[in-house]
Parts: sequence; C-alpha cells; structure tokens
Amino acid sequence: MKAKRLLTLALAVLMIAMTVVSVSAVQLTETDPDGQTEVKAHIGGSTPEPGDVTYIITIPDVVDFGELKQEDTKKDVAYTVTLDEVNNLDPDAQQISVYVKNQNATVNGDQEFYITNKADSTKKFSYDVYSIAPNEMTDASVSINQNTMTQAAGYYLVGFTTAGETLSGSLRLDQNQLMGFNLADIVGDYNGYMVFFSIIEDQ
Repeated sequence: MKAKRLLTLALAVLMIAMTVVSVSAVQLTETDPDGQTEVKAHIGGSTPEPGDVTYIITIPDVVDFGELKQEDTKKDVAYTVTLDEVNNLDPDAQQISVYVKNQNATVNGDQEFYITNKADSTKKFSYDVYSIAPNEMTDASVSINQNTMTQAAGYYLVGFTTAGETLSGSLRLDQNQLMGFNLADIVGDYNGYMVFFSIIEDQ
C-alpha cells in the first residue's frame, strides 16, 4: 500500500514537473530566432550494499528570530535535529555525528554564526548555537561555538545511535548588539545559513 502511494506521488510530481517545463518554454520566432535552454541532470552516489549503514536525519528548514529590537535582552529560538531512520548501525561501536557551522566559516578564518542584512551584507549580527532547549537556557549556558572550530565540518553538535533520537537546541541572539546603531541604518530583513554535516564515526 505504501509503495502504491509513493508511486502515485511520484507520478503526480512528474506531471507537475512536465507542466512547469511546458509553461516556461522558450519560443523562437522570426524576430527572435535564437534562445537557450538549461540542460540538467543528476548522478546519485553509489547504491548502498546490503548491510551498509543508511540513515535519514531531519534538520530545520528555517529558524526565525522574528522581530529584533534595540534592547538589552537575549532572544532565544528553538530548533530540532532528529534521526528519523537508521539501518545496520552498531550502536555500541558507531554513531552518526552531526556537525554545524555558519555558511562561510572556516577553520582558519571567521567561525561565528551570523545573520546578514539582505540589502547590505556589511550589516550583520552574530548569534550563538546551543545544544539545549530554550526552556533550559540560562545566562551560564555554554554555546557550542564558544570554543574554537577545529574541523572543516564545523562544531560537533550531537551523536545519534537510535532512530527517533532528537536534539532540541537553541539559537541565542544578544539584542544588545543593535543598540550601538542608528535604527534607520540597520532596518531590513536579515538571514544566514547554518550548514549541517553528518558522518558515521566510531564512538
């Protein structure tokens, strides 16, 4: 039954994709005799062999601080990372490690997490990443990025061994950063990216 639903969903997606292609087609005419078409393909990785470790981890699509204010307070928002499925992992000897970093962070460069003004990338504010939930946060809580990032994959976040395990974490932005600016100079929408990386490692 599940396979039938998946097949139906795949056919529906294919039909939608075909419709999208036909709607966005380029037309050649006597006045516009040339045009261009993007050609795309995808080559997947190797197919897992029987007995290989496979897993699915869900990370957040968006984490939103909402409206920021010029005040001496810290704003905490929640995020979750979940091991949805795992097969053939030896939980006594192996774990699926998850690392995270800012999109432009490097081992030998700037390692902070930032949100940046969409209209002016010189305007940015830092935030910290915690592996504890907002309701457990205190002023003494220690962020994962308090230490130096020593691996290109990022800061170690969590190690999973069992399907269903979830990390409930927090992002904290100190709004005191905004107080040194004229509000008119920093208004706008801000965003940034957390880059997650997962790998099977020995415990």
